[in-house]
Amino acid sequence: MKLLKLLPRGEAVLPLLLIVLLVLMFVAWPLADIGVLQRPFVGMLLVFVVLCGLLTLGGTGRIAAPTILFGVLLFVLQLIDVVDPSPALAFATEGVACLFLLLLCVVLLIDVFGPGRISVNRIIGAVVVYLLIGLLFSLLFNIVERLAPHAFNVGAEAPGPAPAGARFFYLSIITLTSVGFGDMAPVHPIARSLVMMEAILGQIYTTVLLAWLVSLEIAHRVGKH
Repeated sequence: MKLLKLLPRGEAVLPLLLIVLLVLMFVAWPLADIGVLQRPFVGMLLVFVVLCGLLTLGGTGRIAAPTILFGVLLFVLQLIDVVDPSPALAFATEGVACLFLLLLCVVLLIDVFGPGRISVNRIIGAVVVYLLIGLLFSLLFNIVERLAPHAFNVGAEAPGPAPAGARFFYLSIITLTSVGFGDMAPVHPIARSLVMMEAILGQIYTTVLLAWLVSLEIAHRVGKH
């Protein structure tokens, strides 16, 4: 509790969340993929930081409460996975992680798109949601790969099931941003559907985000006059 009191409150916590996400996603997870770091501990750290962020944002409301509940459950499952790992537990952990990230995106979007003046922190919050969407789809890709091995053509890499990490997060980001280098490709029909869904969502999110933020800023300025 003393630690939470030291953390910034409200929108001021969003830049910290962005920094932590960038470090974990683009530094820690690649290091975990090559064996330098232990993946379960990286995931536990991410969940812990996000839960702290939710609490400092003022985690109240109908959606925030189940989000925190799923976050705590995810943290416990990852802790058990460290002690006694198993394929079934890994699958359950990824399923809970997907629900947690989905609810977390909704909570943050409510804050980002709420009424009021558009601040830098709210724009940062929108970027955080964008990264979380990429992370969510990387988990979904991994679940599909577990259920249907070789659902993705990963080129020279071993195509078997593996924990979500730099491989599927890389595919998710290049799909979300519509870059599509072609070095990884979906083969299974469900995998293709997910990739198409993410590509469309990436375009819609950025378009709607810009339009919505501009409209909120105009509405705020008109309201002042």
